[in-house]
Formats: sequence, C-alpha cells, structure tokens
Amino acid sequence: MAAAETQGVKGDDNASPLEIKLALSGGGVRAAAFHLGVLRRLAAEGLLERVTHLSTVSGGSLITAAIMSSCGMRWPGSAEFETEVFPRLQALLTSRDLFSLKAIGPWGFLRFHFRLLGHRASVLADLLQSRWGVSGLVSELPATPEWHINTASLHSGKNWRFSAREMGDWVFGRHYSPSIRLASAAAASAAVPYVIGALKIELPGEGWYETNPATKAAIKPRKPAARRIRLWDGGAYENLGLEAIYKPGKPLSAPGFLICSDASGPLPEYGQTSPFGILKGKLAGPRLFDIASDQIRSLRSRMLMLDIENKTVRGALLKMGASVRQVDIKVGRSRTAREYDAYQTDTEAGLALKHPTDLRAMTPAIFERIARHGFEVADSVLTTHSPAVFTVSHGWPASPSAPTTASSATEPTAIATQE
Repeated sequence: MAAAETQGVKGDDNASPLEIKLALSGGGVRAAAFHLGVLRRLAAEGLLERVTHLSTVSGGSLITAAIMSSCGMRWPGSAEFETEVFPRLQALLTSRDLFSLKAIGPWGFLRFHFRLLGHRASVLADLLQSRWGVSGLVSELPATPEWHINTASLHSGKNWRFSAREMGDWVFGRHYSPSIRLASAAAASAAVPYVIGALKIELPGEGWYETNPATKAAIKPRKPAARRIRLWDGGAYENLGLEAIYKPGKPLSAPGFLICSDASGPLPEYGQTSPFGILKGKLAGPRLFDIASDQIRSLRSRMLMLDIENKTVRGALLKMGASVRQVDIKVGRSRTAREYDAYQTDTEAGLALKHPTDLRAMTPAIFERIARHGFEVADSVLTTHSPAVFTVSHGWPASPSAPTTASSATEPTAIATQE
C-alpha cells in the first residue's frame, strides 16, 4: 500500500489529486461486509484519504458508524484501515449479532420490555452502542469527510439527513446544532418499515430555518411543524445513498469521482419472507415495500449510468453480484484462464449476493466471501472501465498475485455494469 501508488490516480485536470465521493447502500450486514471490501480496495491504493463526502443508508450507515466510533470519531487513513480497522470490524461482524433473539438475550427482554413491541428502532440504537461500540454524538463527527446519514421522514415524506453540522430536510426545515446520538441516527437509517419500525425523536423548539431547496442555504428562521417526528429506513426513500451527493442530470456540486457501492439484495421470491423473521435478525419488509424499493433502485441506477455515459458525472456503480469475468464480458476484455483463477468464481459472487438481509453475525468464511467480492468488484470495475484514472489492479490481500497495470483494458465512458 505504498503512498506513491496514488500518483497514478488523477483528478479532473489529470494533475490535481482525485477527490472521492462515496455512496454506501443498504442491505444489512451483507452490505456492511461488501462495503468493507470496497473500502479495503480503496485503501490498497491509499485513497481513503481522498474521500471528501460520504452518503449512507441502512447497512452502509451502520458500518460507517462502527468505523467512525472505532477510530475515535474520525475517518481512518488507508494504512490504519488495512492494519487495524478492517481486522477489528471483521472480528465484530463474525462474532456478534446486532439484532436478534440472541443479541437481545433474556435480560434484554426485561430491559427493553414493551419497547420490543412498539419502539424497536430505539432498541436497535441501544444495541448498536452496547454490542457494536457505536458511541458519541452526530455533532462530534469530523468535518472531513462530510458524512450524510440518510433516513426517510414520515412527517414530511422527504429525505431527512443527519450530518455533523445539520439535520432535517427542505420541507420540514434544517437545524444546525444536531444533538442526537450517532447510534440513534444510524438506527433510524436502518429502521426497516414495520419490521423494526420508525425511530421517534424529540426535536428542539428553536433553531430551525427554512432553506433554499436547491442550495440548502438558510433563508429565515421558522418554528418546527412538530416537536416529535418518526424516521424510517433511508431505503424507503432511496436505498443507494445517492440523494445527498448526486442529482440526476446535473454535474457534482464539486469536482470529484463518485463511487456508489450497491449491496442491495435481489427481490425476494413471493412467499419467502415472514413478519416474524426479525426474531432471527432478518430485515424482510412488506412485499409491496420491497417491490417499490427495488424499482426505485433500478431507476436511480439507470439515471446514474446515463449521466456517466454522457460524461455529466465521473463515477462508478459497483454492483454486487457481478463476477470479474462478467464485468470483463460487458466491455469485451479478456484474461487468461490462469488470471481468472486468482478471482472468485461466478458461483461465489452469486452466493455473496444471495446472503440474506439481516443483522446477524456471519461465519468467517461468509464474511471473507462477501468482503472479497466487494474488493474484486471495485477493482475490476474501476480498472476495467476507467484505467486512465485507476491505473493499478490489486488482488485481494490473501491472493499471491501482484498488482498489474490496467493499460490493456478498454476505456468506455460508463464506469459500471448496467441493468
């Protein structure tokens, strides 16, 4: 992970350092492990220091909260992530359920009592703190990268966001001193409708502002329309986490390279899910919600891909489930059979995608499968579709293969597999 490797990664003028904006999707602990693999790939090239903006939903919010908390409310550097943060979170995700009967335990039923019936999102917040070590306040988050935690407001019907310096949405108004636990904000972002249910938060009566919908600049003070609101999973609004940092048809607000890590699972087959699945940590919502969420994600993915193809945005869509061979086929790239032996098989990639959306600990083998899949999807998409920007291909650290240049790849303007 030599720092010199980042010299091959160019900014918009092919000379300035590349600034990276990351969107991390929902998907329970499957998403958490996949995103860790994507971050490990960026760390392999010394690029975590280049991340200027983060926008997360559900599982993406949970794992980012764990990262920030484990580093003392700061974003880790690449070397620290590889040697300390990744192993620490690997141990966490393979040893502790976050929300299940096992995680709650006998004493938890006494402690949480009726909250398990009507306030499960607040229980999730407490378990995030006690089991995953997520602590501190949203206001204590670092200024860089600028992190947006996405939820869906039942009151306004809009994308309510938390960040270090503000909370709210353009309809309800914005408050510039958010005094809320990081665990609560992350739990709201993962509060799957009906399964976990909305998180109820008390709001201050003063300090609210009407803001410009386009610029988010404060216009004038206003009274809040309510002193208590309910927040659902950000995936109820948009599960890719793009809303805070990307608007369809428009360039990014600041120059940079947008990477959307999509660990959304496939639409469950009819009859597969049960409302009692939460007792086993499964996050299966009502089928109509799943259908709507899947359609919204598909439409947003296509919009992003169209903007990438039209060069409106420089970016990448890292879509879970595609093997290295499948990425290569889409752009007409070929490798030798021996080269493909160094990567996961199509079967392994498919199994990673099919891991259930839940909040349970996974076995070390399953964690490695999903995290490695995230690493390899990121490496193959970035180097195959944009070799002029990402010039060095890296193998999963357990692999004996050494980095190779990506000069033999083709370079279409689109940066990801399309649906």
